[in-house]
Amino acid sequence: MRKLLTILAAVMLVGLVVPAFSAVENVKVGGDIVVKGIYRNNFDLQKKIAATGAAGDGNSYIYTGARVYVSAELSDNVSAMLRFVDERDWSGLVGMDIVSRTLSTDLAYVKVSDLVVPGLNLTVGRQEIQIGDGLVVGSQYRASMLNRVVSTTYYYDYGLQKAFDAIKLDYAFTAAPVTVTAFKAKITEAYDNAIYVTPLGTIGNANDGDLYGLDVVISAENVKINPYYVYETISTNGTQEPNVLSTAGIRATWAPMEALSLSGEYAKQFGSDKTAPGKPDYEGWALVLGASYKFETNMSPVVSAMYADFSGQKATATDIKQWVPVFPSNIASRVGKIAYPAIFSGGEGAFDLGSGSGVRVIKLGLGLQPAEKVGLTLDWYNLTAKETGAGIDDSVGNEIDLGITYKYSEDLSFGLDLGYFMAGDYVEDTFTNQDKNAWQAIVTMSVAF
Repeated sequence: MRKLLTILAAVMLVGLVVPAFSAVENVKVGGDIVVKGIYRNNFDLQKKIAATGAAGDGNSYIYTGARVYVSAELSDNVSAMLRFVDERDWSGLVGMDIVSRTLSTDLAYVKVSDLVVPGLNLTVGRQEIQIGDGLVVGSQYRASMLNRVVSTTYYYDYGLQKAFDAIKLDYAFTAAPVTVTAFKAKITEAYDNAIYVTPLGTIGNANDGDLYGLDVVISAENVKINPYYVYETISTNGTQEPNVLSTAGIRATWAPMEALSLSGEYAKQFGSDKTAPGKPDYEGWALVLGASYKFETNMSPVVSAMYADFSGQKATATDIKQWVPVFPSNIASRVGKIAYPAIFSGGEGAFDLGSGSGVRVIKLGLGLQPAEKVGLTLDWYNLTAKETGAGIDDSVGNEIDLGITYKYSEDLSFGLDLGYFMAGDYVEDTFTNQDKNAWQAIVTMSVAF
């Protein structure tokens, strides 16, 4: 009898375990860890003031960003993604470990594929949304929302979090190489009289902020055309008309030959700031042109060039002629790895210092692969302000960035970034001859699993 009970118990245990393993076959677990040793010097672009020692000092940090995800493929074309992220400083101060940790939900969405008709997909929840190269939409992160990314203002540009709380529909046509994506993202939702800083300005008593987008991608053999429209609105508890910023743009890429790649993007802004006196209209614009060529020789050299132009605000203008950053990503690739956090933390053209607005950027780049696992990049940026105050020169400066990567294995890589920003007369005039060049050195170790 005891032997029979033992056999029955074993059968029941197998019956319970087998379905569990069957379910696990549709679940994937993975993640990545990045550790950065960061040294930044003179990012305020001012000489050290002997009396206070408040400006021009160097700062060093060690940062860890860790992400773990679980994705599940369920029945009836349903899938789910959940990813947690922890970004932190290494701190030896008592109690600072708790303060510096920012464990949060990075992704959390459900996706239904082939909803109603083949090719129609619905994604609901916290998800990443990017249009093209991220000129207009690519990251919900903003400098005004530092607490949502990392605990310090000194390297927020390396924050990992980009996702929006959104509903997205995308449809891939079966008869044509066309994909259409529409989304609505929640930006702010306040239940009190708080003050919010948004790309549209500081909003008092804001209670509702939404971002809408329509993105179309038309693909051919060597050409991709990407028209899009983005609409952002912020209301103020119903006491005023909503502040509305619309951005329409088009991006195109063309590879006339295997080694050559050309790209161009233009975006124009509309709408009006109905919360400001006179309700000024938005009239800003942005233009980005790029080209790259890969030589089929030793070390696989790649040369690249970019021209970027972001409109500025004339002193006599009554409307808003300056380009207003919406939710951009990849900002450093367009203005430089130092200029982004030091001068344009809110996005291209929105100066953090002085009286400048709008910016013109010329970039030249070189990439090499001297060994199978080693890569080198060298980029030079020249930045010029589009509009400045009286007596302020428009030469913002020049930046040189050097990057070295070593792929130790398929999962582990090391990197070194060196950057030097040579301040122009714009910085000198802004700080009354107290300007100083900025530089940084960043060592990176990253692993994916």
